[in-house]
Amino acid sequence: MKLTRRLCFLMMIGILASCTACGSETPPVPVEESTQEETDNIVSSSKETPVLESEENSDTQELKLDHTYVTQFGTVNAVSYPCFLFDYPENWTITKEEVSQTDETVVLTNERGSTITYTYIGGVAEGQLGSGSATDMTRIELSAVADSQFIPGYVDARNYEDLGKFVVAETKITGTMDMLTDSDFVDTDGAVSFAVLPENRTGTEETTDLPLRVQNTFWYSGYVSFTAQAPDGQFTEA
Repeated sequence: MKLTRRLCFLMMIGILASCTACGSETPPVPVEESTQEETDNIVSSSKETPVLESEENSDTQELKLDHTYVTQFGTVNAVSYPCFLFDYPENWTITKEEVSQTDETVVLTNERGSTITYTYIGGVAEGQLGSGSATDMTRIELSAVADSQFIPGYVDARNYEDLGKFVVAETKITGTMDMLTDSDFVDTDGAVSFAVLPENRTGTEETTDLPLRVQNTFWYSGYVSFTAQAPDGQFTEA
C-alpha cells in the first residue's frame, strides 16, 4: 500500500512536470493525429518517471506516461494560441474536455478521485481575473518539489521568457483569516495541492480566498493553470 501511494504521488508530479508548449501556430488537426508531430518538435523527457532501483517491480509499470494530451483552444477557435502538451498514464482518464470562444478546461482523474486540471481563461485583461472573497483571506506556502519542462516563449509578438524558470510547486494552506472578526491569520494544517508555476512564485502568499484554478494561474496571453488535487486535500509520499 505504501509503495502504491508513493507511486501515485510520483505519478502526479510526473504528469505536471511533463507539461510543455508547442509554437504559437496551432495546427488544425485532431489530437490523435497531431500528438506525434507536436511531440517531435519539442524537447521532452523520458516517458517514465524515475524511481529508485529498489522500487523496480511490477507496480512501477504504473509510472509509464505513455499517452500525450494536446490542448485544443487554438485549433477549435482557429487562432494562433500555442497548444500545451502533457503526458499521462493508462490508468488516468480524461473526464472533462471543454473549449469555448474564451476558455478551455481539461480534467484527468484516477481511481482514487485525484484530479489534474488544465485551464485556460481568456477574455479578461491581464490583472483583471478577479478579487475573490471580500472578507476571507488565505495564507499559502508554495515550495518547489520538481522542475517543470515548460519553457515560456513567444505568444504572437510578445516574448514571455521573462517569466523565468518554471517548477512544480506544492501549495499548502497554512492560515486563514476572516477580516470581519480576526486581527491576524489563524494557523491551520490545510489542504495541499500542486501547480506548475514560475519559480519566483515560491514562498508565502497572502491572498483573498479564490478557487484553485484561479489562484494558481500565470499570465500567458490569457490565464493558464495546471494543477493537481486530491479528494481529501492531502497527498502523501509514504
